[in-house]
Amino acid sequence: MQKNQIGRRGVMKRALTVLGAAAVAPQLLAACGGEEAAGLSCTDTSGLAAAAVTTRESQAYADSSSDPNKKCSACNFFTAGQANQCGSCSVIQGPINPNGTCNLWAARPA
Repeated sequence: MQKNQIGRRGVMKRALTVLGAAAVAPQLLAACGGEEAAGLSCTDTSGLAAAAVTTRESQAYADSSSDPNKKCSACNFFTAGQANQCGSCSVIQGPINPNGTCNLWAARPA
């Protein structure tokens, strides 16, 4: 075998290294606030009663606010979840995005 060639064992070692890195990469990205933080979706209302879904809709809950000063994270009714997780609201039921907003938004007292 020439110096620049690798054998079957070398190929297998490299393949396993690449596969291992590919398997771990999604968890590392999530832990660093990668893909999950950028695309956090808090719109799953499948566990809510119809009345709660109607309230969300009538109050125009949205997963992202067009007004940077009126995000759920700065609202008096919002309770934060863990990192990269939806939070909750005392007036709107269901998962709430920290970057979201609704018609009931009220500034936290200073």
